[in-house]
Amino acid sequence: MPPRIGVVLAGGLGARFGKPKGEVVFHGRTLAQCAAEVLWPLCTGVLVSIRAGGRNPAPDLIPVEDPPPAGRGPLAGILAGMEATGDADLLVLACDYPLIDTALLAHLTEAGDEGDVIMLTDNNGRDHPLVAVWRRSSEGMLRAALADKRYKVRGLLGELDVVRIGPREIPDRDLSRALTNVNMEDQLRRMS
Repeated sequence: MPPRIGVVLAGGLGARFGKPKGEVVFHGRTLAQCAAEVLWPLCTGVLVSIRAGGRNPAPDLIPVEDPPPAGRGPLAGILAGMEATGDADLLVLACDYPLIDTALLAHLTEAGDEGDVIMLTDNNGRDHPLVAVWRRSSEGMLRAALADKRYKVRGLLGELDVVRIGPREIPDRDLSRALTNVNMEDQLRRMS
């Protein structure tokens, strides 16, 4: 089995939040640092994906900048992570999921060798592809989507072999709560 590298996605501008979400402080650490702490126990290394020319919100991590052009979203960050990590599969965690913990991510890493993407699905059946293992087998499709200017992560899922881990596989967790994605400061305050 190839090594697994963690990638914290922190390249967004955070327009609705008022600043890049990776830089937002939660419980004394940036959201990017919080995500890295959750990834470390499951990975041989952790990188932080940032926009080109962006500030690194987790200075203890090696930053990987999205390749130009700007504005291509998380797919560009995932591909940048792949380009920086040789043959490793990626355990991806967007920084705006502050309630995710290592035990929950372990369900993804223990799912076996099937699929291009192994992701969590919440209680309502909603996919969360930015809380997922992205295998090397997805790299060609990622490149093709970006080359064709198809930047929506969900649009690419139909072209990949996707394994979903949800409430049936993890019945003891409220996945809808754990997979709360924060877009506004008041949401984050309510989680404290």
